[in-house]
Amino acid sequence: MEPKPTTYGVMRRIPPSSFTYYPYATGTSSGKEHIREELVRLGVELSVSVAESMFLLCDDIHTMLWFCFKLWRYTLPPSDPVSERLLRVFHYVYSKDIKPKNTPVCCPDGGNSVQWEFVKTTWKDFTDGIIVLNRLVLLLRKKDCSFDDRLLSSAVEKYKQQVLKKLEEKLASAKDVSELNGFARETVASNISDLWKSLFDDEEAGQSSPEVTRNRIPSDLFQPILGDSCHCEIPTLPVTSPYILGSVVFYLWPL
Repeated sequence: MEPKPTTYGVMRRIPPSSFTYYPYATGTSSGKEHIREELVRLGVELSVSVAESMFLLCDDIHTMLWFCFKLWRYTLPPSDPVSERLLRVFHYVYSKDIKPKNTPVCCPDGGNSVQWEFVKTTWKDFTDGIIVLNRLVLLLRKKDCSFDDRLLSSAVEKYKQQVLKKLEEKLASAKDVSELNGFARETVASNISDLWKSLFDDEEAGQSSPEVTRNRIPSDLFQPILGDSCHCEIPTLPVTSPYILGSVVFYLWPL
């Protein structure tokens, strides 16, 4: 019988009944920094897909803003790092790219955006992606974090395949519409990348506190729908704990 390991780690089941021990001690400072850079890039790519959905829904600002509000307010606690960056992305894209078009707040017939039924099919992909990315970010934000390079690298690669690639493929089928509405992938990515660069930075002196930001931006961004009831099923869309990335998510952050 093999002696029990004396260092902390994870036990991964390999069918049918054996286990392989992966010590967290394989993590290095350079490896941690590399993963952090990867997570910043994942945040930018996820934001680009969110922005594309906003452009698809911009024929009806009411629908678009309720979509953003639900993603921001009910997927994660608003104070979580990924939630805060997404709020800034919503605000930037709306104020810089969509609001200047002077699109009517609501469709003339009081219905939803023409593209709503299509965008609705991406809902679970977005919520899963936001929740899992936030778990990875919170893990890497811990200063005394012990981690396994292999598990984190695997998580990043699976995230690219199971979240980002899936979203990109779905949204590609409506590419003509989003581009007609003004969406340009490379331009949007370039414009919002700075919003994610501080993801792992400590708060700098003189900057607005996250609480101030969370109060100021929502009041400006969601002003068109304040006091309005949502006329579509957006409020009832479910937000469930994702089971993507398989066992990687389980070992990195128990569900």
